[in-house]
Amino acid sequence: MLSLNMRGFEKKGDMKSCGRKAVFFYLLFFFFSGFHFLSCYKEPPLPPPGPFITPETRYPIGPGDIIEIKLVPDEIGVSGQYEVDEEGRILIPIIGEVYVVGMTSIGLRVHLQKIFSDYIKRPYIAVYVREMKSQKIYVLDEEKVGVIYVQRPLSILEAVILAGVSPKDDKLSRIYIIRWDESKKSSDIYSVNVEKILKQGDFTQNVYLKPGDIVFIPPKYTKSLREALSFYSSVGYSIIFGLGGIRVLGIVK
Repeated sequence: MLSLNMRGFEKKGDMKSCGRKAVFFYLLFFFFSGFHFLSCYKEPPLPPPGPFITPETRYPIGPGDIIEIKLVPDEIGVSGQYEVDEEGRILIPIIGEVYVVGMTSIGLRVHLQKIFSDYIKRPYIAVYVREMKSQKIYVLDEEKVGVIYVQRPLSILEAVILAGVSPKDDKLSRIYIIRWDESKKSSDIYSVNVEKILKQGDFTQNVYLKPGDIVFIPPKYTKSLREALSFYSSVGYSIIFGLGGIRVLGIVK
């Protein structure tokens, strides 16, 4: 299911908005400032093939996510919504703190079923992830910056559609995916030609994104990755603050 949430740009006076602006500017600085040293330029490759992904795949729970738990019978007031704190825990009556980061909704249900079996005979538990804010993909183009919250794998084509880029736009022939590699403590850059997907049916280009990826749609007039990155490292700040903040492009469920 794909539900769109076109909230527009956040208000400047909103504290949460300010926090998102600061985080996103940090991302811009973190990812882009280190690319000036590139002396030998060549177009990046496609991302390496990953494991087979089905639409049923779900991302694990993370900090900031909103979880709804339903317990039957519920004589102790457990049923309700819980926000995962920064340390990855939720606080449940009677039980106390439960560490949930890294679990899927199914995994958490099984875990809670075992715990409540000590208190209730044959408990029935349902777990739903109502809001998943921990898994994000960022989209940058020359007019706006945006974030897509995802609960399942998202393809590059879906991200471009959510960003509102026209299929006729010639920018689609050169889109970059910037992906942080924790093992190397640096970013990898990949190049994707979405135009080939639309015009030639080349779905080898329709790669799946990972949480934390930046989808970078460079201006039409830039002719190289170096030139495009230089553009964003110099004006990225004004894009965010001048236009009012980070746009919520969509929520993918």
